Amino acid sequence: MKNKEAIKVFYNKALTVNSETRPTVALTPYMTEAYKSSSSAGSKNAKELMGQLEFFWKLIPDLKWEIQQIVNEGDVYVVRSIATGTPNGDFMGLPTDGSKSFKIMTMDMHTLEDGKFVSTNHIEDWATAMQQLKPKNSSSSDETMKIAMDFMGAMGKGDMDKMVSLMHDDMVWHNEGDKSLPWIGPWKGKKVILEKFLPSFGSNFKTIKWEPNDALSKGDTAAFFGNMIGELTKTGKQTNKFTYALRVKIKDGKVILWNWFEDSYVVSNAFHNK
Repeated sequence: MKNKEAIKVFYNKALTVNSETRPTVALTPYMTEAYKSSSSAGSKNAKELMGQLEFFWKLIPDLKWEIQQIVNEGDVYVVRSIATGTPNGDFMGLPTDGSKSFKIMTMDMHTLEDGKFVSTNHIEDWATAMQQLKPKNSSSSDETMKIAMDFMGAMGKGDMDKMVSLMHDDMVWHNEGDKSLPWIGPWKGKKVILEKFLPSFGSNFKTIKWEPNDALSKGDTAAFFGNMIGELTKTGKQTNKFTYALRVKIKDGKVILWNWFEDSYVVSNAFHNK
């Protein structure tokens, strides 16, 4: 009975985050001085193991270790369990933000004497956990590129309904350059962009040519590089061909940042008829 009680404490009070105790407090009475916890990565003594569990509690605030099966022969207990959790921080070298969870199987072989742990040999399927927690960059990057391209396509066709449907309510349209140009931003919020920026820009600048040459995306961000020619309606003056760069960020399937970089000197000269 003492051994079974120790195992219950190990999984329910030390491995599983709870409000009643802490790993060190829970396990100290149940550890022998010579205790060793071993895996293919090395071994830890009781103090080192409890320190690791204290760290896990901070990193994985919903960590849970649920016993599925116990097989006992003499003083040896083999425990199969399911571990779940949602890390928020550096998890074995992988950055996490609390948005993804893992669920893995673990196997432990404990040797106990008179209700105290003498040794533990353990295996956890951390490789599966890392796959479950790893950001799906390729698919999210593809989706980011598609949304950005759809928005640009709608701009090129003058499809305002499509543009509006792809704009996040908190979208920022950020242009930098000569502050005397009426469309220089940043413009913050979908309403402001629709009611102030787009009318101002549309009445002052006419795109003659727009040539995107390169595009790339990673995660929620896409970047575009190319050349363009514009005409300033105030002066009727056309710019020479100039380069541009564009950074687009996507949130919740919509454009939240449209960060435009261009040769503002060329545009300013044409606007001021220089």
